[in-house]
Amino acid sequence: MALPTFVVKAKNAVSKGKEALKKSREKSAGEEVTGTITGMVKGAALSILSTLALPIIIIVAVIIFVFVVWIIITAIPFIVFGVDLGGGGSGTSGNNGAGGNISSSISYIQWAIDIANDDSHGYNNCNRYGPDYDCSSLVYYSLINSGYSTEQLGSTPFYTYTMNDYLIAAGFERHSYNPNELQAGDILLRDGHTAMYIGNNQIVHATHNEKGVLCGGAEGDQTGSEIMVQDGLGGNWNYYYRLS
Repeated sequence: MALPTFVVKAKNAVSKGKEALKKSREKSAGEEVTGTITGMVKGAALSILSTLALPIIIIVAVIIFVFVVWIIITAIPFIVFGVDLGGGGSGTSGNNGAGGNISSSISYIQWAIDIANDDSHGYNNCNRYGPDYDCSSLVYYSLINSGYSTEQLGSTPFYTYTMNDYLIAAGFERHSYNPNELQAGDILLRDGHTAMYIGNNQIVHATHNEKGVLCGGAEGDQTGSEIMVQDGLGGNWNYYYRLS
């Protein structure tokens, strides 16, 4: 005998309700598992971070400490003694006996070095106006080609016995020679010869021609040492001249 329609509908509703409840329980169980896994992953990540945090902080602190110490070590000699750790003296001069640097910022020194390195220029005391020079005309033209005027230095190259007055007029001061006081750019003078100190216990100067005499040689540097950068100070100097 067929069940009444309302009874059938009631059974269907109960069946659907049970099925919905089952699905709801399954969904809740899945979400709980997912939540548990997520929590485990987060916990592991936090554990790893907490383990690594202290070493990272220590490493960063050590790096900062080393950097600060390096700055202090670098700065103190410059502040206290007026030198840096790259070599004796400031950036514009070298100090003999202290490993001074040759300074390319002193333009007249650099001009003379360039002439010494160019063998088209030699020594000639009798024709000293270029391309060949003698010791005093090398100093003269080094200054002239670096901004000094003929009003200061004269219209023709001075000689060793006249250069004192011209150098003083150009702003140099004369000092009694002391090799321990030399700085790059100092002009050295003794009877009959002059040179320029370039730092690192070196001078640049014009010496003599290929025959070992003052006149009569071929044009240009025939030996590579007529005009030269020389190791050592090269003689018993009387004075040095320095810009005041």
